[in-house]
Amino acid sequence: MVTASILDAREARWNRRRRKASAMPPGRVLVTFTLRMPSSLRLDDRRNSFGKPLFDSLLRFFDRMGMTVTEEEYLVGGDGPEGYCLVLGGADEVKRGAVHFEENHPWGDLADVDIMDGALRCVERRASDLPPRRCYVCGGTASECIVARAHTVEETNRCVLEILERPAPKKGRSISSLAAKAAEALLFETAAAPKPGLVDPLTNGAHKDMDYFTFLRSAAALAPWWEVFVQLGWDFGGEEPAQLLPLLRARGLEAERAMLAATGGVNTHKGLIFSLGILCAAAGNLAAADVPVTDQTCSAYAARIVQGIVERDFSGLEKKADARRTWGERLYLRYGATGIRGEVEQGFPSVLNHGLPRLRSDLSEGTSLNDALVNCLLTLCTVTEDTNVLARGGPEGSRLVRDGAAKVLALGGAGSPEGREATFALDRALTERNISPGGSADLLAVTVFLWLLSP
Repeated sequence: MVTASILDAREARWNRRRRKASAMPPGRVLVTFTLRMPSSLRLDDRRNSFGKPLFDSLLRFFDRMGMTVTEEEYLVGGDGPEGYCLVLGGADEVKRGAVHFEENHPWGDLADVDIMDGALRCVERRASDLPPRRCYVCGGTASECIVARAHTVEETNRCVLEILERPAPKKGRSISSLAAKAAEALLFETAAAPKPGLVDPLTNGAHKDMDYFTFLRSAAALAPWWEVFVQLGWDFGGEEPAQLLPLLRARGLEAERAMLAATGGVNTHKGLIFSLGILCAAAGNLAAADVPVTDQTCSAYAARIVQGIVERDFSGLEKKADARRTWGERLYLRYGATGIRGEVEQGFPSVLNHGLPRLRSDLSEGTSLNDALVNCLLTLCTVTEDTNVLARGGPEGSRLVRDGAAKVLALGGAGSPEGREATFALDRALTERNISPGGSADLLAVTVFLWLLSP
C-alpha cells in the first residue's frame, strides 16, 4: 500500500530533482537513481542495502564512458534509496548510457535511472528510439505490468532475490590485476637493456628529445588508463566486439593527452596505447564472461575488436592531399605497410609465433629476464613490419634492423659476450642513422603482457 508519507516522500524527491536541474551549469543533465521494486521492499533495509553499491557502479560506468560526473549525492528518503549526479553531455546520449547500464549490469534490472535536462524535461526511452523497459518478473512491458498490478509483492520479492544472486561485478581484484599486468609489461619493456636504437637505462638510442626518465614519466601517466580499458571491455556485455573500438579510441585519445602532458609533448607510447589498450579491453571482456584469459583468447578477441580496420582506415587515401596524410597513411601508399593495425587485425602473429615462443624458451633455459627481453625484442625485429623504421630509414633501414638483429641472435643473443658486443654495435649503427625500432618495442610490451596472462 502506498501511504501518505510515501506520497509525500515522492513529491519531495520530485521537487529535489527540479531544484537540482534548475541550478545545473550549461551542458549538463541531472541523473536520478532509485530502486525498481515495490515500496515495501525499497524501505526494507535487508532488501535495499545493495542500493549504494549499485549507485556507485553507475557513477563509475559514466566515468568510464567518458561522461564527466559531478555533484553526486546518495541518501535514503521516505521512499527508499535515491541518488543524484550531474553528467556532462547531451540528454539523449546520457539516457542511452543509462539504458545500457540498466540492461547490462548484473543488478541493472533493479536500477531505475532517470534523466532530466536543464529545461526540466524528463527524457523517455521512446523519445530516444529505445525499446521499452521489460518487466523482470515476466519479461513483458514493465509499464503495462505496473498499471495492471500484474505481480504480487511476493513474486517480485522472489525475483529481486534471484537477481541479487547473479554474480556481482568482481570488484577490484580481477579488473585491477589485469590492468596491473599491462602496467608491469610497460615497465619491463622500458627497463630492458641494451635495446638497439631505442631509449633504455643505458642510452637514448636514436632519440634526442627523450630519455629513460621520459619513459618512466609516461609509464606512470598511463598506469591508470589500463584499468579504464579493461573496465570498458568488462562492461561491454555480449555486443559485437567491433562496437568497442569507437569507445576505446575515444578513451585512447584521453590517455594520449595524459601521456603528452607527462612527457612535455613527446610521443613515447602512442602506438602502445592502441595495441595494449585493445588487449586490455579484450582481457576484461573475456574475464567478465568467465572465459579463460590467455595469450590465444585475448589476441583473438582483440582481432575481432578491430576487424576491418585496415580497409576502413586506409580506403580512399589516393584522393587525400599528401600534406593531410599521416605517416602511417603515406607508408601504406608507398610500401603497402599496414603497421600495428595489420598486426592487431591478424591477431598479433609476430607476437604469438615469434616473440612469445622466444621469451618462454629463454626463460625456461635459465636466461635472465633482462636478456630474455632483449632477445625477444631482437626476434621481433626480424619479423615485424615496423613503420617507425620504415619512416626513418626506408626499406634499407628495415634490412639493417632485420639483419643486425638476426646476427646478434646467431651469436648467442644478449646473454653471450659476442652477442652482447654485437647488440651494442647495432645500437651504434642505428643511432648513427637515426633509426628506432619503436614498433618492435611496442610489441615487446604486448608480448610481456600476454606472457604475464599465461606464463
